[in-house]
Amino acid sequence: MSNKEGTAYKLLIITLYYMDLFRPLNEQEYASLIKYLRAKILERLGIKADYEIDPTHLVRIAELKFGVFVSIEKLMYSDGMIKRVLRGGSMGTIRPIKNLLEDSVTAAIHAAFYDPRFSPISIAEFKNCVLEVTVISPPLMDVDMEWVRNNMVLGYHGLYIVDSGKATILLPQKVIEIAENYYQRTNKQLGISDFMKELCDSLKMCNPTSIKAFKTQIIYELRPDGNVIERKLYLNRLLSNNLKQQAVANGQ
Repeated sequence: MSNKEGTAYKLLIITLYYMDLFRPLNEQEYASLIKYLRAKILERLGIKADYEIDPTHLVRIAELKFGVFVSIEKLMYSDGMIKRVLRGGSMGTIRPIKNLLEDSVTAAIHAAFYDPRFSPISIAEFKNCVLEVTVISPPLMDVDMEWVRNNMVLGYHGLYIVDSGKATILLPQKVIEIAENYYQRTNKQLGISDFMKELCDSLKMCNPTSIKAFKTQIIYELRPDGNVIERKLYLNRLLSNNLKQQAVANGQ
């Protein structure tokens, strides 16, 4: 990493320190949520999971109303390295239907058993899978491309875009995928101007008729039945966020 990149990264760390980030779940609560979802999938597979889950955490999560997406990733071993490979797509809802706990369970069950691109998950397969949960902030903010250019924090904000009658949800994970492809082609970080160009060139979203933005909290397992952490994609080194904007700090 060059001195310029290193300075920018340090500035990003300082900026994020003062941000009022969307974090509805604390470390203990999101760890309990992941265990609970894993237990529900195992239960559907006919296995009773013996996890220690604090019931007060589940009560607290059930009191929350947020959109949520759940994805399942397979751990693949290649050349001594472990890769996380998405099994299908993220299943969920951008707006709450019942509550965060029940909506998370519904999304997890659909991701495991009802993704039309895959056969239902098996016990053997699930043993090598990890769960990831993306919590969506309410309310969805009506924005335009100017807001995206000036205020969006890549890897933190998500977008709901309507273009040519087609609605598309862009979670932060998709932004990282775009950044990876961009880096492979250009050997450069993805900035907001590059991201907007990719929306048009790669995703064919050139003239959106509607854009809604939202904030996210992403949590995932490091390994099956392992530690659960918060995934801070906005710190990804493939992203070049505009530090002049205090979008998150301003509640945007």
